[in-house]
Amino acid sequence: MSVLLYPFMKCAKSIDELYEEVSEFDLVITVDAALATALNARIDRPIIGSFALTPRQIASKIASRVMDKAPYNELRVISSVSDETGLSFKYVHSEVENIREIRKYTIDVRKHLHSEASKAVYDSYEKIPTLDRLMGAFIPEDDQFFKGNKIAVIEEDLFNDLDKHFNPIGHESISIFKKGDYEIPRIYEIGNDRQLAENAVDMISVDNCTDFAIVLNTSSPIADAVRTALYRKRIPFINSLTVRDLSQIRDYLQFITLALDFDTIRVKHVKELFSNYNGFFRKGREEFLLSKQTENDMPDRCMELWNVMKDIRKMTFGEVCDAICDRNARIQVGMTIDDLKVRDQVITRYLLGEVKYAVDNVNELRHSEEIPDDERNGVLLVDCNNSVYIDRPVVIYLGLEQDWNMPVVGKPYLDAEEETDKNVMRLTALLQQGSVRYYFVNSTKGGKPAKPNTLFSQIYHRPIKSFRDICDDIVKGRWHEESGPISVEKESITELDPKAFTRPFSKSSFDAYYSCPRKYLYSSLLNTPDEKSTELGNLVHAFAEFYVCYPEIVEEKGIDHFVDLVSERYSGLSSPLLETLDRDHIRCAMISTVEYLKAIGVHDVPLDKPISKNNPNQFFVAFGKTMGSSVCENDIYSKTYPIHGKMDLYWNGVITDYKTGKPSSASSIAEAMTFDSNAQYPEFQPPIYLQIISELGGSRNRFNQFYAMDNDVPTEEGKAPVMSNVRVMQLDDRDLKGCLNDNPALISSLETDLSKNLREHAAEIVQIIHDIGQDDPSTWDKDGALKVAVLSCAGLNDNATNRKTVEAGLRKIAGYLRYDLVTAGAVITVPKTTMEQTMSRITEAYEEMVSRRTTDYPPEPRGDCKRCRFLSVCTRDQLNLGGQTDE
Repeated sequence: MSVLLYPFMKCAKSIDELYEEVSEFDLVITVDAALATALNARIDRPIIGSFALTPRQIASKIASRVMDKAPYNELRVISSVSDETGLSFKYVHSEVENIREIRKYTIDVRKHLHSEASKAVYDSYEKIPTLDRLMGAFIPEDDQFFKGNKIAVIEEDLFNDLDKHFNPIGHESISIFKKGDYEIPRIYEIGNDRQLAENAVDMISVDNCTDFAIVLNTSSPIADAVRTALYRKRIPFINSLTVRDLSQIRDYLQFITLALDFDTIRVKHVKELFSNYNGFFRKGREEFLLSKQTENDMPDRCMELWNVMKDIRKMTFGEVCDAICDRNARIQVGMTIDDLKVRDQVITRYLLGEVKYAVDNVNELRHSEEIPDDERNGVLLVDCNNSVYIDRPVVIYLGLEQDWNMPVVGKPYLDAEEETDKNVMRLTALLQQGSVRYYFVNSTKGGKPAKPNTLFSQIYHRPIKSFRDICDDIVKGRWHEESGPISVEKESITELDPKAFTRPFSKSSFDAYYSCPRKYLYSSLLNTPDEKSTELGNLVHAFAEFYVCYPEIVEEKGIDHFVDLVSERYSGLSSPLLETLDRDHIRCAMISTVEYLKAIGVHDVPLDKPISKNNPNQFFVAFGKTMGSSVCENDIYSKTYPIHGKMDLYWNGVITDYKTGKPSSASSIAEAMTFDSNAQYPEFQPPIYLQIISELGGSRNRFNQFYAMDNDVPTEEGKAPVMSNVRVMQLDDRDLKGCLNDNPALISSLETDLSKNLREHAAEIVQIIHDIGQDDPSTWDKDGALKVAVLSCAGLNDNATNRKTVEAGLRKIAGYLRYDLVTAGAVITVPKTTMEQTMSRITEAYEEMVSRRTTDYPPEPRGDCKRCRFLSVCTRDQLNLGGQTDE
């Protein structure tokens, strides 16, 4: 071991040592609720009354005796202040929380409130009987609770201003520290948050789970990683149960939320929720507006729920509860709306927001639900920022990094230096809990070496920049087997589908896996509601398939007839007010699609494939057609690579994919289909489809993306050619430089993009680059021989000015070859070498995906998680802790 200037932290007393020291006292006061509980559990002599208590617990015991009124609970405080001030429940709650925080440190609360509304809340709050008010005015020498008792106070330096009012004169002070030093013996540097969690949980079993505590920042992502790992091994852990956790409350609030949008939502949005209330729709109604359903579309119970939604703005919270809830749910929901005093109030969006806020933020809302047995006992999860003593024999510390910091800046009502000293004491004692301790840290955080909590510098009285400054015995590596089978996940996946997670990649499944393996997992298991653009896309695909097979019917009936066919289902996709606009969009998309199919010469296709029975094309059903064509909607698997693709149209050796979303430029498509680019939304459909088509007979190795809504108005009016809506991807058997030759799109772009001295020689310059240029385009503007050849070709003198012109031109040409593709105009040329590299990466990803199917698909996002449609179910939630407080 190396010798440090201040090698050790102060040594903390154990719970047993503290009990031995205070066991002869009549009353022990501590601010740590967990320590008080632990000391009470060790009592080995007859005691009448209380032994170890926190100041707040003492205040609760004497409140009914010393106050004229029983102290209000949190909910009653907020409701009373809100009623008196006329301010919203949400605003009052946040202000009361702030006032209570300030009062812990100073009696001069008003000085630190900076708005008239805040001061109004404070004035109202001060009139209310609360525990804080009792504690602030309490004089222990005047109260009989302390008389005749021999009193010990444990570490009064940790007491805040309110707590100190309960320290009587003549008490004996007990320190939580003893002589000697403590050294962290070993630190395990494991990896990322998920790996920390898995390796920690790997040490725990169902049989010994009550021996373990895990200390972590419960507001960080690691908290959910721990919970996930515990669930996976079916190891119980202590958890609380609040109103927001009850499914009856969540369903009730979701029902009202959706009902307030009754005119715009579709059956699919309420289908699952209605089923929770025993209401079921007839099949095939998912895409229809809920407001347009009739009693013929729904059984009786479903119609009852429909009527409640329709009349929601005329009903009270209590009336909705009585109408939709069963007996048990009526009890739980009734408690909540009674506590919030909204039972008899008519529902409004504003009131609903207030109720939702209270459910999410007020822990004192009542319920009668029992905490499950497996959440009463088990692993104890401890918040590193709100704990000191832990009464468990084995304690695992996860993180110890910057997210363990306890900031004191921005709080002018407290003494920053004094509070930092308190935090140092808390952390010093916290790190010495249990008989056996394990310290797990990340190797990196945010791409940089993980840094210890800044309080370590205060503990050791010198700068601490790495964990090696704390402990020389740093053990790197993991013992949790990443590739080993985990029975829980394996069984659950097998129950879902024995072939799950071994199928070849489709374009969407690979995009998901590349973006984040966890996203791939969720996309494979969960259904997400279709958005407006997806619904329009499904419509255009269905119409295009019908036109390809039966163009004569479309020509006979006219486009408007087909728009009318789908108006009920698709018009007003986002709002009834937009019904006319949506009809126009649908009409434009249909016209553009017909024009495109005519332009590429689709005609007389074979009607050789029965339409799907499970998901039939609505236009085929409307006209009684049962046969489609194999040139449409054909799922083709590669014979060489683990990929497949469902082709919208394969005609004359060319694949077409219909797009109805925002049009993409060829350059953005090129970026999105390139590994390790900065594309916000990776999209590997082009290389996957080009590879598949290259294996088909008669292929022209071309893939068209047709944007039905690109240039929608000009296209409909005949002012722009429909082929301007197309982005072309073509596979070339040559290498990157070889793709420069015979590339009309590139030459056409260069003839407008190059400087006037070079543009008329564009084709010749490209030929010169092909003949004598190096393979790496980034070297062209530095290649002397190449520059001389281009100068000669363009008839320019060899001087500094003309060389700069040529260099700029060569850089511009090289820019068309970004991502090892040739991208010019609306055309992307994919060299054979680039395709081989892409397929190799996809194959590697597939092998990795299959190997992970019995372990885990980790959250490894390449982009912003906030944009992921699975964010609400991903590992981002905070834990509801089952730890102790002194409330």
